Amino acid sequence: MSNVKKKIKIFIAGVVGLGLLLFVALIIHIAIMVRSRPPLVDATIQMARVDFRRALTDSQKAEIQKNVMNQQGAQSVYYNPQTEVLVYTFDNRKNNAESIYNKAVKPLAMYSRRITVSEADMANGCPAFDSHSFYGKLTAIVSEIVQ
Repeated sequence: MSNVKKKIKIFIAGVVGLGLLLFVALIIHIAIMVRSRPPLVDATIQMARVDFRRALTDSQKAEIQKNVMNQQGAQSVYYNPQTEVLVYTFDNRKNNAESIYNKAVKPLAMYSRRITVSEADMANGCPAFDSHSFYGKLTAIVSEIVQ
């Protein structure tokens, strides 16, 4: 019976040791990634969306795309004819989505609606990274220690 207890203790110690080893490896990995991380290249680039209730003609599409691209900070514009959605990217240091919409799209009166993010979604932050999860909290702690 004591031989079985000894094997169980060794097994449990091995599992705990392996868990600690993997946890330490995770901490080291996060520290290395955070410390050597260069500044984000496109950290100030944002996207905006405009929905149209009617199909646009080719000339209307061209006019809207030209108007958007003429706005300060605008970087790209794409119109999807299947969904009647216009998406554009811009540098948020130079302009904002509402201003671009009001100056480039709204004056053309083409039955458009600017899509905005709700306050609740904005409070959650990036949908790809949950800062309230275990990994998000652990990354924040390691980032503060390393930097």
